Amino acid sequence: MRAKSKPYRLLRWINILLILVTLLAYLAPYVSPATFWPLSFVGLLYPWLLLGNVLCIIGWMIMKKYYLLFSLGCILLGWSHFQSYVGLHFGARQYPEGSIRTMAFNSYGFHHSGKGGERFTREELPGSFPLEGMDIICFQEFPSPRRVNYFIDYIKANSPLKHVIFQKGGSLAIFSRYPIQAHNTHYFPNRVNGYQYADLEIGGRTVRLFNVHLQSNSVTHIANQVAEDANLQDKKTWLRIRGMMGRYKRAAILRAEQADEVAQLIGKSPHPVLLCGDFNEIPQSYAYHTLSRGMQDAFKVKGRGLGVTYNGRIPALRIDYVMAGPEFEVLGHEIEKAEFSDHYPVYGVVRLVE
Repeated sequence: MRAKSKPYRLLRWINILLILVTLLAYLAPYVSPATFWPLSFVGLLYPWLLLGNVLCIIGWMIMKKYYLLFSLGCILLGWSHFQSYVGLHFGARQYPEGSIRTMAFNSYGFHHSGKGGERFTREELPGSFPLEGMDIICFQEFPSPRRVNYFIDYIKANSPLKHVIFQKGGSLAIFSRYPIQAHNTHYFPNRVNGYQYADLEIGGRTVRLFNVHLQSNSVTHIANQVAEDANLQDKKTWLRIRGMMGRYKRAAILRAEQADEVAQLIGKSPHPVLLCGDFNEIPQSYAYHTLSRGMQDAFKVKGRGLGVTYNGRIPALRIDYVMAGPEFEVLGHEIEKAEFSDHYPVYGVVRLVE
């Protein structure tokens, strides 16, 4: 009997440790990385902590032990976090007249991921990027060729998105079927990360649209090397991991500062707000918590399935969002696959509440 109890005791302690780490992940959105950055890294582990808790529940069920209540209680305690990663809104969708279909998409500069980084040619664009039914597209990492920007020409010619905000040499772009009134574009020290806002005239009302691309982690190349040459006995592997953690720390602190800046602008908006973009952060983060305050996350309201939006080496990340202020009703959310880019296009459907 004692020999049999030892494995149970070990599993119980593993389960308790897993729960404690999960509770720390729940705290991560409330602590700025500038104050204590390791907590933000714990938040990054949430999808795997959730999986671990689900496996514990299944394991204890098989062994017919009440210990399953530990992980079950942990998941229920963080139900809002669960909803930010797993969408339970299934069934057919019907979008009434007046619905606004919005896309957020980090397009990776329209580069072929499998063709040595070559950019899509003018001839390759038809059929590679569908535009049907779109009212607004917010691009991050939009291409800026040195000569003619045929990407802008293609989108304007093949969709009702005739109104455009784009600065040559930048990487943020807004395409809208609705007339654009006031607008502004601000880049952080580089020309990749930054934000735009545009006041759109929609049905006689003005809506302020934000397109955001927060600081990138710049760890993809290192992560690829670690994944391909993982050897924990090799000193180079640990040096790469250390370098990756250092970059993540710096980027997380910058994202927190950038999120604070954008959140202040959202709070001052005199108009209903739509927020789209690549936050480079999962929902268990300070940046997400800051930007989503007072907003409706379209995935949490109408998402279905796993909310994975990143297709790179680091798996199970949801870092791309469409959000709407309280003046909107959220009608739908979709995540679609893309033939290019390390991100998936994210769609949100909303309408203004009268």
